[in-house]
Amino acid sequence: MNLQDLMKERQGHLDSADHMLRAAENAGRDLSAHETQQIDSGMKAVEALNVKIRAIQSSNTLTRHFPNMATLADAGRPGTRSRFGKAPKKVFSEDYGNAFYELIQSAGTKVDAALYEGSDGSGGYAVPIIVDDQIVPLAPSEMAVRRLAMVIPTVSDIKIPQKASFGSTTAKAELASFGENEPTLTQITLSAFMAGNVEEVSWELAQDVPAFQAFCVDDLVLSQQMFEENLYVNGTGSGQAQGLIGNVGAGVWEEPDTNGNLVTVNGTLDILSKLNAVYHPGASFLMSRATSIILRKAQAEANLFIPIWTRVGTQDYLHGYPVEYSAYMPTAARGAAPLLFGDFKRGYVIGDRGGSGINVKVLDQPLATQGILVLLAYRRTDGRVRRSEAIQQYNISAS
Repeated sequence: MNLQDLMKERQGHLDSADHMLRAAENAGRDLSAHETQQIDSGMKAVEALNVKIRAIQSSNTLTRHFPNMATLADAGRPGTRSRFGKAPKKVFSEDYGNAFYELIQSAGTKVDAALYEGSDGSGGYAVPIIVDDQIVPLAPSEMAVRRLAMVIPTVSDIKIPQKASFGSTTAKAELASFGENEPTLTQITLSAFMAGNVEEVSWELAQDVPAFQAFCVDDLVLSQQMFEENLYVNGTGSGQAQGLIGNVGAGVWEEPDTNGNLVTVNGTLDILSKLNAVYHPGASFLMSRATSIILRKAQAEANLFIPIWTRVGTQDYLHGYPVEYSAYMPTAARGAAPLLFGDFKRGYVIGDRGGSGINVKVLDQPLATQGILVLLAYRRTDGRVRRSEAIQQYNISAS
């Protein structure tokens, strides 16, 4: 089963759970035993599919494609017209259309010629084949960290100082000297790490299908964004961006509720109290959509007088705070951290070397003897937790 099929199957399970929860929420009733069983079964299937999907979405780096590459100059932005021009569309002639409708009106009894489409030799070879010039896209994984975090351009590594502790004020007796207690500082380094991908297109395909080059560029850009999102959430910080998970505030450790929901209503209330008040005005939740299903199920089973989960238009809210989704957040499991809460703009910084645009190069020389056009996309970026207390982590007890 390929990546597209796996993602389609995962979305099907999520949509099914969402439909059952929405029906219960709109009716103001509890979930039935059958609905609860169906949702639990669907969420287990989603967890299994996530493992397979992430295995396929392994990193694609430029060094894998070009091991001898040193540096790359800035490239032009995507969106320029194809060098090959746009091929004219092939359409049916007016006579063909008139004859076709006359055939329909006569219920198939009137045919004006001995040549017909049903047999290649009798006319089928002359029937034009039209392919739409727009390729139906595959929905990308949900991403949110870059949108929530502070993003800055860089031209070199940046040392970011952090306040580690306060100075200490002490009481002073008359005629005694004031005590000396200075604050302490630490620092983090915001660097830049290269990542990218290469796609090859034959000259024939690029010339015959002008839309295909633009399609490949869009695919490269989305692939880059999804690769980086995973690092912003789960990165080790060594030779790549530092992930949020495991590097923010310790937050809370919670047990599943009595209905077996791994993420609980009480747990989400507990994590609110762990975040310092100064960060609440800009705070939001970050989780996978599968985790949101667990919370909505817990809400339905608790039969709360005032719902904790609401939606205004297309925006979801938990306890009045916006909910953002990332497909790369850990799934709800024992020992995992499936939810983050805090002010991401004050807590996480992303540095893009030379600007935030994804650089795309069209290389027509490396494989010219084979008649292949090389499309290359890359960006140099890094992400670091700049204030760990600004973001708190919801942890599920390991046992």
